[in-house]
Amino acid sequence: MTGTDTALRHVVVSPHPDDAVWSLGGRLARWTALGAEVTVVTVFDTADTSPGHRAAHRPDDWRRIAEPATRRREDRAALAALGVTRVSLGLTDAALRTSAGRPRYTAAPRVLGRPHADDGPLPDTIAEALRPWCPPGTRLHAPLAAGRHVDHALVRAAAERLAVPGTAWYEDFPYPLRRRDHDGLVARCEPLTPADLERWLAGAEHYTSQALALFGGPGRLREALGARARGHGAAAGHPYADRYWQRPGPTEAGGARQTPRPPA
Repeated sequence: MTGTDTALRHVVVSPHPDDAVWSLGGRLARWTALGAEVTVVTVFDTADTSPGHRAAHRPDDWRRIAEPATRRREDRAALAALGVTRVSLGLTDAALRTSAGRPRYTAAPRVLGRPHADDGPLPDTIAEALRPWCPPGTRLHAPLAAGRHVDHALVRAAAERLAVPGTAWYEDFPYPLRRRDHDGLVARCEPLTPADLERWLAGAEHYTSQALALFGGPGRLREALGARARGHGAAAGHPYADRYWQRPGPTEAGGARQTPRPPA
């Protein structure tokens, strides 16, 4: 199924710096080129400032790639390059959250599992912070939480609480997408021009710290994003495209059950 999102106001909820640009940067570029108002709300981009924070985290452990000041700087540069307004909710990244002076997530794999009990209030907190940014007529874009990163799952839960009509769910890059992530939803693809693609890739490269940590450098990140755009484009009959997911409309009864399995 293909289509073009013609909304005039888009609000994208990004769990961390880089999630919005890496996951749907081609559409961000397309919307701003068409004159739409686009805002990215970055949720978890701050460090824990409690007294026990420094004692709880060593500067040389796995959490070092979550260094907030660096990630905020990269986020500002990337979104400015795409002509997007940036808003920060200022919440603490899961890798850096503590309870009673101890890390809530003691190892990297823990952030890809069940949320810590003390994270329970966060979906309501996020939803209330987002509500003023979603007046009638806004298209809200939120993560599917593919990969089950706790911060992504908390943001998805917040967006589900808001229940903004027409919410579009984006595929979290670079996590693998599974059928359970889009159960009850139908796939849609928005075509991208070569110019959209190039602006996306140039914006994505601003997240140097994450590109190095996850891909070994910006070059390999560009290759991965380009392959994704070509793959979605081939499935939709375009050179390049980006895929997203929505609730089926009244004329799409059963469509969610008939959606083909996405490529691995």
